[in-house]
Amino acid sequence: MTQLVGPNGKPISSSQFKKAVPPKQGEAFGHWAGRDIEYLSLPGGGVIQFDLSKLTLGDFRAMRDHYQINASLAVLSFMQHQSDWHIECEDKKIAEHCENNLREIWTPLNRSMSTANWAGYSPNVLDWESEGSKLMIDKVRDLIPEECRVNWKEEEGWAPPGRTPPKFKKYDGIRQFGMSWPIPVDNSYWYPLLMENGDYYGRKLLRPAFTSWFFSILTHLFANRYYERFGEPTPVGRAPFDEEIEGLSGDKVQGNVYMLQLLQQLRNRSVVVLPNDRTQGQDGKATFDYEIEYLESQMRGADFERYMTRLDEEMSIGLFTPILLLRTADVGSYNLGVGHMQMYLWMLNAMNADRKQYIDNYVLAPMKNFNFSKSAPNPKIVFRKLGDLNAEMISSLLQALVSKDKVKLDYRELGEMAGMTIEEIKETVAPAVDPNADPAATDPAAQDDPATAKGKPVAVAAARSMTEPRTTAKEIVTRVGGQVEAAFRDGRFGPDLRISMGYKRQMAHSLGAGGFSDPLTKADDLYRRMDNWIADITSSLDPADFSSGAESFMDLFEKVLSTQLEELAHA
Repeated sequence: MTQLVGPNGKPISSSQFKKAVPPKQGEAFGHWAGRDIEYLSLPGGGVIQFDLSKLTLGDFRAMRDHYQINASLAVLSFMQHQSDWHIECEDKKIAEHCENNLREIWTPLNRSMSTANWAGYSPNVLDWESEGSKLMIDKVRDLIPEECRVNWKEEEGWAPPGRTPPKFKKYDGIRQFGMSWPIPVDNSYWYPLLMENGDYYGRKLLRPAFTSWFFSILTHLFANRYYERFGEPTPVGRAPFDEEIEGLSGDKVQGNVYMLQLLQQLRNRSVVVLPNDRTQGQDGKATFDYEIEYLESQMRGADFERYMTRLDEEMSIGLFTPILLLRTADVGSYNLGVGHMQMYLWMLNAMNADRKQYIDNYVLAPMKNFNFSKSAPNPKIVFRKLGDLNAEMISSLLQALVSKDKVKLDYRELGEMAGMTIEEIKETVAPAVDPNADPAATDPAAQDDPATAKGKPVAVAAARSMTEPRTTAKEIVTRVGGQVEAAFRDGRFGPDLRISMGYKRQMAHSLGAGGFSDPLTKADDLYRRMDNWIADITSSLDPADFSSGAESFMDLFEKVLSTQLEELAHA
C-alpha cells in the first residue's frame, strides 16, 4: 500500500489537516463593562492638583459657557456635521435605503452625538415610523445625560467544569430618571466618546481643561477688580498732624482732618486748593507740607492679559483644538497655520472612525434588519478622509480633463455657487440645439404638422447665422481676459471689480447680420445676463477658488458666454 510522504520523508496523516481547537466564543472572560472605576492617588496621599475624578456633569455643563470652551466645542461639532460620507453595501437597494434615511436624520443625529464631546456619552431615543412598506427612523431625540444611565443585563461567562461561571454585564437599553421601565435596545442609541476599558460613560474632553478653566474664571474676576481699582486709583494725601488750618466749613481743624475732607470730596474733574506752606528737609530741599498723589500700578494689566491668553491656549489644546485654528500666529507663518489645520483634520478622521463603529452597528444595522433581513449584507458608512488630498494636483487634473472634454462641468452646481437664480440656471444649462438641424426632429408640434413633415414651413432659428456673433464673442473674451489678468495680478478680484465687456454695438450689428429680429434688444439682454453673472461670481468666489487664477475664470466665462449665445440663437 502506497502513502503520500511529506518533505521529511514521513507518511502524511489526515490529522495534520484538522483545524485547531477554536477558542471560547462570546463574552466569556474579563470584566469589561459596567464596573466602577477606582482612581489611585499619589504615594503618601499627596495632592498636587485638583482631583478631577470627582467632577460631575454639572461641572462640565457650567464649563460650556466659557467663550474658549464654547468655541472649541462648536468648531468640533460643526466640522463633524460637515464631514462627507456615503453608504457602501453589496446590495444596492440596502445601501440606497440606508443612505436616504441617514441623510434625513443626519443633522439631529450629529447634534445629539455632539453631546458626548463634553459629557462623554450621548443617550438618544430612535423614533421609528412606517413609510409605505419601509420602516424608517423618523426622529433622533437626545436625552439629558444627567438623567440617563445604562440598563445592564447579566450574562454568564465561561468557567472550568465544576466551577461557578462569572457574571458579565451587557448593554440592555437606557434607564431614564422618572421612568419605571428602561428604553429597549431597538429604540435606544447610546454613544460613548472614545470609550476606554468598557466605560460606557465615555471620555470627557472637558476634564483636562478644567484646571485652566477654573483659573481663567478666577483671573478674569481678579483682573476686573484690578482694572477697576487702578482705573480710578486711590488718592493719597499728606498733611501735618499738629497744624491747624481753616477747614472747608470755615472752622479751625487739624491738617490731617482737613486733608481727609478734601480727599473724600474728590470727584472726576474736581479742583483741589492746598496751602503752599513749605518745610526745609534734611537734604536742604524745600517740600510742600500739604501734598496729594495717586496710588498707581506699574503693571498696566499686560501680565494679566498674557496669563489669560495662556489659559485659553491650554483649554484649546485640552479639547484637541490647535491653537492657530481660532487665533492668529505671532510670527505670521501661513505654513504654520496650514499645519495646525492639517493636524486638526487628521484628528477628525480618528473621531469619525470612532463614530463609524456605533453608526454601523446601532443605526444602519437596525435599518437593514427591520426592512430586509438579518442575513442580508451589512451596510457601512464610509467617511471621506480629511486632510490627505492635494487640492492643487486635483485641480490640475480636472482642468486637463475638462480641456480635453473627458469630463463635463456641473453648470447647475456652479450656478448655485455663483448665486444665480433658478431661471438663470435653467437658461444656462438648457441643452444646445444644432441650428442646422431640422426642427421637426425635435419639435413635437412640428412633427404632428403634415405640412412641416413635407418641409414647407422653415423654422426661424434655422435661417439665423451665428458666425458673426461668435466672432464678436471671441473679441469680448480677449478684452475681458486682459482685465481679469490685471485684477488677479493686482489683488483686486472681488465684489468691487468692474469688468467692461465692450463691443456691445458690434454685437448688435452681428446679430442683425445673422438674421435676428430686434438685435439691439437682444444685445442688451445678453449683456445684462453676462453682467449679472460676473457680479454674482466675483462676489461669491475668492481668487483661491480658481485653481489656475485668471485662466480658470476665463475658461468659465467663455463657456457661459457661448451658452448664452446658443440660448439666444434658439429663443
